[in-house]
Amino acid sequence: MLATAPGTPARGADAGSVLLPGIDIRSVDFETGAWCRYIVVDEATGVVDSSEVYIAVVGREKTPRGNAYWLEIESGPVSAGRDDRDVARALVDERVKTMADGDSLYRYVSRYYIRKGNGPVETGDVHDLKKLTIVSPTSDRDWVVTPQTSVSTPAGTFACETRRFEKTESNETASGRVKIVLRRTDRVEVSTSPKVPVFHLARCVVERERESKTIPAVRGIPESGPRRSRTTSVLVAHGKGAKPLISSP
Repeated sequence: MLATAPGTPARGADAGSVLLPGIDIRSVDFETGAWCRYIVVDEATGVVDSSEVYIAVVGREKTPRGNAYWLEIESGPVSAGRDDRDVARALVDERVKTMADGDSLYRYVSRYYIRKGNGPVETGDVHDLKKLTIVSPTSDRDWVVTPQTSVSTPAGTFACETRRFEKTESNETASGRVKIVLRRTDRVEVSTSPKVPVFHLARCVVERERESKTIPAVRGIPESGPRRSRTTSVLVAHGKGAKPLISSP
């Protein structure tokens, strides 16, 4: 996955717009005209926030480094009009498929543009992508892989490879005669299929649980019971023939 919180839905025309939970940028299939549409549902603290994310490969160019492809990501609230939808457009070097852990995405993007709502197309700074790196939360051995699973989505049912990961960590901090214990659990399930274009993602579910307490309990030192969040990304449509949403200035 790309860096930053894997539960962060792609919202807004900025560097974070390429962060659809479950996507591995190295798996991209640069088929010009291919597109996918996802619904991302983020649930936390009793609030449900749903957004729609459209991803498309809309062109190819030759650069001094070889072939590069125009990737567009449109995002906004579900059923929103153009005024509430943002678009990011990036020229991505095909060498991104060999991107190593810890490498920065900006090294593979030569041009970058954004449009917020009906505003003008603006030139983005590729250096804003420096913080986006491939990260490995654990080794491949810690993922449970099921090679043949049937995953139903609004876009159809797909034969997928499903990878699952669960990890629990506890940290203790001494404060005088009191210990503050922080406990966190992350669960990730990613289902991919070669029948799904662009990033092959059919569905991704990210669940998080956080809890803090003091030992012994002390009046005035706050504790929190389990706080849970869940982010689900699911494919709702895909196809070919995508046209650019914005043009380079």
